[in-house]
This record gives sequence, structure tokens and C-alpha cells, in this order.
Amino acid sequence: MSIYDDLFEIGRSLANIEKTGMYDVTKYSCSLLHLTNQLEYFYCNLVPKGTGDCNNTYYKLNNRPKEHQLAYFNIGRGFPKELMDGHWCYILRDLGYKMLVVPCTSIKANSKPCNPNFEMDIEMINENSKCKSRIQLSDIRSIDIQRLDVRKKFCEVITDRNKILDFVKLNIFELT
Repeated sequence: MSIYDDLFEIGRSLANIEKTGMYDVTKYSCSLLHLTNQLEYFYCNLVPKGTGDCNNTYYKLNNRPKEHQLAYFNIGRGFPKELMDGHWCYILRDLGYKMLVVPCTSIKANSKPCNPNFEMDIEMINENSKCKSRIQLSDIRSIDIQRLDVRKKFCEVITDRNKILDFVKLNIFELT
């Protein structure tokens, strides 16, 4: 099959999904376009201007978020129950060209109570205001630094880092 055949099949599948009225196919197609544009930037701009070798080419940032900060990442789209698109993420570990992050969700008046097995409310400063966000261990992941939205400022986390690390260790690494 050619890429055009594959794209036609994708279009057919998206039309079927759209008919259900249960999924925002437009947002999904925008997400696919964004990912494709990022891949094009890497392979058509960074690699040729760098080493010429994609294995030795890295996306570099002038201003990197630090561990124990929140940064806004486009985490992409996956399966229905996974967080998708843009989210503030707690930076657990800087891995060089990737980061181990815990995506966060906002806490609204109608939000369910925090599930202590995989959620923790943390305090942060966003645009000079104290607020809370909820880290979601159920969506912890390693992501490429190229997913960072450089247009948004990083947020300082007020909650003690050791408290967050203890929560992660207890709920991820101490499996029973």
C-alpha cells in the first residue's frame, strides 16, 4: 500500500468514528497534523543542519524546564482513557533529550475527590497566583523534549519535592 492508500483508510476510519458523535475527530486530525509537522521539522530541518545523522541529532532548548517544575507539553493522543493533547506536566526527571513527566489535570468545583492510589493534589504558582493541580500517576510517561510548548512559562511547584517523590515511590515502585 502507498501512503496515500493509508491516508485514505485513516480518513475512512475517522469518518466512521465521527458518525458516532462520541469523539472529536477534528481535534484528533489536528493532533496528527501537529505530530507530522514536528516530525518534518526534525527530519527536514534539524537533521540536515546538524550532523546529518538522525541518531546523533537532538532538539535543543535555550530555556529548559527543571525537575520539580511544571511545564506545558503536547503529550499527543493515544487510547480513549489516556490524557491527551496539551497538559501541564510535573517534571519528575530530566533525561537529556527526554523527560519523565507526570501529567496534571485541573481541579474544578465538580472534580471527583482525589484517588490516593494514583492522584495527588499539589500546590503551584501560575502567573503569580497560587493554585492547585492534580498529578496523574496513571499517565506517567517519558516524552521527547520536542513536545514542550515553548510559548508557555514554567510553573514553580510549592509542594515539597520529597513529598511528591514519596508518593510516586509508594504508588509506582512499591507494588504489592
